[in-house]
Formats: sequence, structure tokens, C-alpha cells
Amino acid sequence: MSKKTAITQREHIRMLVDWMSQGVYEKEQIIAISLLCAVAGENMFLLGPPGTAKSMVASRLKRVFKDGKSFDYLMSRFSTPDEIFGPIAISRLKNEDRYERLTTGYLPESDVVFLDEIWKAGPSIQNTLLTIVNEHILHNGGQIMHCPMKVLIAASNELPARDEGLEALWDRFLIRMVSNCIENDDAFFKMIMSMSCEQSDLADDLFITDELYARWQNESKSVGINESVINAIKALRKTFSDLEKEDNNQLRYYISDRRWRKAYRFMQTSAYLNGRMEIDMSDYLLLIHSFWNDVECIPNVLNAICSSISDATIKSLNQIERLIRDMMTARKEQSTIVASRINEVDNLEEYDYFYYLIENYPGGDAYFSKWDYSSLNNTLRDGIMYFDAKRKKNIIHAMMPGKTSDNLPHNVSNLRNLKLQRSEDGIIIDGAPYSFRRKDGQRTKEQKAIEDLPLQQRITAIQDLLQENTTHWEKMVADCFTVGKNIFLSKTDLALVDKTIREVKELIKTTEVKLNNVALMIK
Repeated sequence: MSKKTAITQREHIRMLVDWMSQGVYEKEQIIAISLLCAVAGENMFLLGPPGTAKSMVASRLKRVFKDGKSFDYLMSRFSTPDEIFGPIAISRLKNEDRYERLTTGYLPESDVVFLDEIWKAGPSIQNTLLTIVNEHILHNGGQIMHCPMKVLIAASNELPARDEGLEALWDRFLIRMVSNCIENDDAFFKMIMSMSCEQSDLADDLFITDELYARWQNESKSVGINESVINAIKALRKTFSDLEKEDNNQLRYYISDRRWRKAYRFMQTSAYLNGRMEIDMSDYLLLIHSFWNDVECIPNVLNAICSSISDATIKSLNQIERLIRDMMTARKEQSTIVASRINEVDNLEEYDYFYYLIENYPGGDAYFSKWDYSSLNNTLRDGIMYFDAKRKKNIIHAMMPGKTSDNLPHNVSNLRNLKLQRSEDGIIIDGAPYSFRRKDGQRTKEQKAIEDLPLQQRITAIQDLLQENTTHWEKMVADCFTVGKNIFLSKTDLALVDKTIREVKELIKTTEVKLNNVALMIK
């Protein structure tokens, strides 16, 4: 026990993962995350063909818990509740008229549970299992039995079928990972030529006792969250909402509040076991193994999570670009300034390549044709608005000479006429002015203060702001996305953010060049 107190929880977890991975190839991350799930009290689903070491993960996980018990079972459509939760005690039923199960050696008394081909289980098994997963209790006869299950690891070579009542159980598996055959040739031949997958004995001081498990769970609840992660979550929720609308509300991108809460707890545990008391972006990146509901939507989910990581930084850099443009126009006559701002469209956010979004339009989102906008002026012009069922959006068009509404798409409804006029900041609809959403969003107080400075001081202030953003980004990348910084992230996970890192780096470089050129011109 003295050795246990001498090592950190990070060192402890690292040694446990190394021990669990002995003789197993290309499964280290699955093993590591299974341990993370167990400590966080969350469940794990493994998608993959037979013979890819899925059951081995559960059997080795069981051995790290002091006096841990496990239960594993291969489901079929003929499986009965007795085989999973224990047989009925015939003597008690006969003599005492009590319907009670004998649970010793079965799922209700196990710490680690592995269920293969879980979707083949019948409704009676699934309903009881859902109660155990949700509440960790089993209604056994007249008593309520507490179930010590730390983690349920389920496996299948397919996802649950739609519209068969499996959605509730599927939602309880926070972590979803793909377990494939060995890809690397060297690892493959080592595997087939090895005599066995036997492990060395686990050192006594590395076992996770009930006391240590309870302490880890309790202390991890005090872990806070970094502001950058909060901003990323906000961006991700917005992206998922947009994807859901584009997916015709098929719920493939729907993340329930309960799931978000579990994800937060999962990230807390990851941070704590890595020796930190604050969730950072490395913990956030683990959500790539959580927020997909369908194999087809995985690429979109990965892109959304990776993009959300850089969202706040890119917005800040766009704001800096705006400050640079405004600094150039500040040298011109006021009339020129106004004219350039009226005609400036480069800074407007584009949607579906063809539209601008009208901010704060009553009745929901409304999108204006960018091509129509370019031809508008201060003169009133007729326009139309309709609801596009395919896009799930309100669309506004200006009626050009010779253009009629007969050429509209077939899937439109709620057609109505409008009066349109161009304004300095956007569009006037039926006499009411509206602005278009801009790429850089709303200016911060800091940026407004910079705009009030003399040109020379403004350059210095913008340079300082750019340096601050650059330093923050580079530090986050170094702290979060370096191999080995987070025990539970793989090289493959980190490779996903390489594109994002390169894009931000290039944007920083471009912004620096623009700022330096402007500084030289003003001097």
C-alpha cells in the first residue's frame, strides 16, 4: 500500500493500461477507455466482427478491481432472463410463494459485464437490463437489490435496428468504438506467432480497491472546465442543431441533455485520471467516440468536433482582420468609408453558397439570395418570401425585371409578397431594417476600444491582440494535442485535429502578413 500512495492516479492508470495491454495488439486505446468508462461509471459499446479481442477487454478489465466479479454472455434470440439475471429459486417459489432469482454468479452481482450480440436479446431482457443500467437496481421478488456493476461493455457486428424499441438502451452507451482486425503487418505476425496471451500477475499495490474507486469517483466530481472547452461545446451544439435540421430531423445528430451531462462527467474523469483539475481540449476530443449515432454520420461528427475546437480562435482572428480593414478605410474620406461599407459583402456569412442569413427575423431563420442582394439599391423593389421544405428555411428573393414566381421550386409553401430595399448594414423588409450575419459576429468591448485609438496606437494594440490569440492557441495545442499528454487519446485521434491546427496556423500567418503590410503603408 505504501507504493500506491507514492504514485499519482495518472501513473497508476498508465501502469494498469500497460498491464492490461500485454500480448494484445492495436487495442491499447480501447483498453484504456474501457478503464476510464469503469471509473466514470459509464457504459461502452464495441462495433466490430467476431475475433477482434472484444471479450478480452472485459475479462482483463475485471482483473484490475480487487476481488472483482465479471459476467459475460453471448446473446441470441433464444436467450432467457434466467441465463442473464439468474434462475428462479424453485424452493422459495414452492415453499414461500416468493418469485425470486438466485443471482450469485450472474449479472446482478458482477462488477464488469460483457454482453456479446446484445441486440439479439429479447424485450424482457432488454427492459430489465435498462433498469439495471439506469438505476443500478434489480427488483428481485419483494426486495430491491443493489447492483455493483461499474461498467457494461456490449458488442455486436451491427448497430441496433431502427423502430424496434432499442433506442433507449442504445442511448445508455456513452462510448461507442469500432474494434477492427489488426492492420499493421508487424503486429499481425507477432499476434499469430505468439504462443499465448498470458499476462504477468498484477502487483498488489496496483489493484483498484473499493475505497480507491470511491475516492477517485468523488474527487473527480470537483474537476472544473476550461473556458475554451465551454466555447467549443457552444459551437458544437449549434453545429449539431444545424446538421439535424439538414438531416430532416432523423435524430442522427440529436444529443440529449442526459447524454451531455454524462459526457461532462466522462470528461471530468478523464481530466482527473490525467492528473488535472480542469477539463481541457484533450478530454473534449474524446467525444469523437461518443456523439455518433450511425456509422454514416461519423465523418460529419468528427468534422464538427474538430472544427468546434478552433471556432473561438478563428472568430477572434476574423475580428482582427476586420480591425485591419477598418484601419485602412479610416485613412479615406468619410463619404468613401460609407460607400465602401454599403457595398462590402466579403464579410457576410454565406449559407449553402447562395444565401445570407437575416439576423433576428421574426418567425424563424430567413435567408436572402446573395445574387439578388447585389442588384438591390436604395429604391423599393418587390420581393417574395416562401418556406423551402427541403431546406427547412424561409427564403427571400427580390423580383427582378422579367422574373416571375413561376420559376420557384416545387417544394415551397407560405408564399407572400414583400417590399425590399437595400440599407447600409443589410436589408429593409416592409419598412423594417435587418442586418445580415457577419463572419466575425459581434465586436467585443476590447475591439471597440481599439477602433477609438489613433492609427499608430491602433496598430500596436492589434499586434498585441494578435500575439495574445496566437500564444493562447499555440499553448493549447502544445498542452492538449501532443502524443502522451492524455492517456486515453490515440495517435489516430490526434491526427484528426492536424487539419484544424494547420488551418489556424495558416490563418495566423496570413493575418500577420496583412497587419505588417498595413503598418508599413501607414508609416
